[in-house]
Amino acid sequence: MHLCIYNTGGSELAPEGTGYRARTRFAKFFNLPELMNMFKEIADIKTADQLNLPTPEVECHNIVSEPTEFQQAMVKELSKRAEKVHGGIDPHIDNMLRITSDGRKLGLDQRIINPMLPDEPETKVNKCVENILKIWKEGDSERLTQLVFCDIATPSGKPAGGSEDAPFTNIYDDIRKKLINGGMAPEQVAFIHSAKTDIQKKELFAKVHSGQVRVLIGSTQKMGAGTNVQDRLIALHDLDCPWRPRDVGRILRTFKIKKKVEVTDNGKDDF
Repeated sequence: MHLCIYNTGGSELAPEGTGYRARTRFAKFFNLPELMNMFKEIADIKTADQLNLPTPEVECHNIVSEPTEFQQAMVKELSKRAEKVHGGIDPHIDNMLRITSDGRKLGLDQRIINPMLPDEPETKVNKCVENILKIWKEGDSERLTQLVFCDIATPSGKPAGGSEDAPFTNIYDDIRKKLINGGMAPEQVAFIHSAKTDIQKKELFAKVHSGQVRVLIGSTQKMGAGTNVQDRLIALHDLDCPWRPRDVGRILRTFKIKKKVEVTDNGKDDF
């Protein structure tokens, strides 16, 4: 049996974010019904509709942050770097993978590129902190919990202190510091990265289940599959978009406390 693939042409946003380029993409598959019938001979497939498990209602929010003047200027620099790459610059000096990586960092927070830049009040991080504090206060009586996903600028170890004067080092410590300054107790904010062993993870998850830890921050890799902390979970915040669709919607699990949850996507910049 042949599984045929046809190509089609189209335009897409260039990685540097300043224009469009022509690209060829897969358009159509053939013989998929035959392939699925062969697969079903060895697999028992049950969809969510067939299982009918009690999952929560979801209210989704897309938060759009306007770019700062520094971000706009830096995007133009990324475009100039991309032009040099397309012109044949030595990939050891610069390449599109490095430019794309810098663009993702810049889209999250300009201080990741340059820690000396100002902390603008309307950035993704600050809007996310504002939402977390609002939901934290509303769910205080039931000790409702929240997850924050961020794959960029992760911490190297245990969380730093909550001092207002502490310099910017990474997004995780920055969020924790601001949550503590907003009234949250230090022990209510935890990083998945601080749990190094299975025993430590089990202890951390138990604290989230009980509501001792109200906000758990982690990356898709460390806080993805196998992270079952949904009993009191009321909100999930995505600071950047994961690569795989399966990594979206970790809050859509059966749990005990609430029937309506919130998913906030802060992974947008209106460049």
